Amino acid sequence: MRPARRPDAAARPAHWHTAARPPRWAVRVSLILGLAIVLSAPGEALALFSATPAPPTAAVTAATIAAPTGFTATAASTTTATLSWTAPAKLTGYTLSQSTGTLAGCSAAPSSTTTSCTATGLSAGTAYTWTLTTAYNSWLSSSVTASATTYAVVSATLLANATDTVSGSSSSSVPSVTTTSGADLLILIYRQGSSASLGVSSVSGTAVSGTPALVNSEAFGSPARDEVWAYRATGSGTSGGTVTVAFAAGNNVTTTIDVVQLSGDKNGSPVAQSGVTSGSGTTATGASLTGASSSDGEIFFAGLATSATMSTPSGYSALDAPGSALHGSWFDSSASSTAIATTLGTSTAYGTIAIEINHG
Repeated sequence: MRPARRPDAAARPAHWHTAARPPRWAVRVSLILGLAIVLSAPGEALALFSATPAPPTAAVTAATIAAPTGFTATAASTTTATLSWTAPAKLTGYTLSQSTGTLAGCSAAPSSTTTSCTATGLSAGTAYTWTLTTAYNSWLSSSVTASATTYAVVSATLLANATDTVSGSSSSSVPSVTTTSGADLLILIYRQGSSASLGVSSVSGTAVSGTPALVNSEAFGSPARDEVWAYRATGSGTSGGTVTVAFAAGNNVTTTIDVVQLSGDKNGSPVAQSGVTSGSGTTATGASLTGASSSDGEIFFAGLATSATMSTPSGYSALDAPGSALHGSWFDSSASSTAIATTLGTSTAYGTIAIEINHG
């Protein structure tokens, strides 16, 4: 007798399974390199499943490490410089070195997240070079360099001065002035006249080159018979030369001229800003130099209507400040935005000029 046939799908009872389980011997599953392979009995379909492999990551080698880009060094003061750069795509850190001197303020092995630092402990007016490389573990990129020269310290020297008390004179001179050729000069002038007719006609002489330029001036007193002026000039390099100031009127009572030579300044453009004040009392207070840089220098010049003692402003050194006089001039290598003042021995009218000197 023939065995009964399995009913076809249409005739199968509802409780029949829709797919017969293959024999145990017919199924083998192997996982080989991420592939799932199902082997079935002869005549049955074979299914192959595969996951898409992840794209390979480019390897970093010594030859592919990129150097930092945009590496710059900028002087920030007489003793500091700011370094900055742009990081490459792949790195674990950097190496940084300095020539000359010893690196300070910046790490010799900056972290991978560092893109700027400030080098400190530098010397004024000195050229420095920094060398930077990218590190990837023990590999290093090619190096890049950046250089900067720190600001010079501004200084001021009184070369010569003279006081003219010849009544009614219309010009006054300073003899024996030896200047450095091309150096910047400040000529500080105080005059007390017998009338309120004041004014400078010209500043000239063999000690200066070209035509001096007015920086600032201030008349004071009531009536205004006193005035202070500051002129910028260039040294001629002449030994034992002269500086002569001609006035608008021959009404001199007393005139004093200070010839001051600058160094460490921005040659040819030494004046950053200036300000004037006038008033009366026992304190002569100068103008506030808004935004003045501590890397710049400052000259403070004061004239009085009545002779008096004048104290040296805090932090300043005297250029020309007699014990009791009608004028005084002082200098500091670090300019201040705060108004400078001198205490007077008696109450009197005063006029002042404050000048910020650009650093070199």
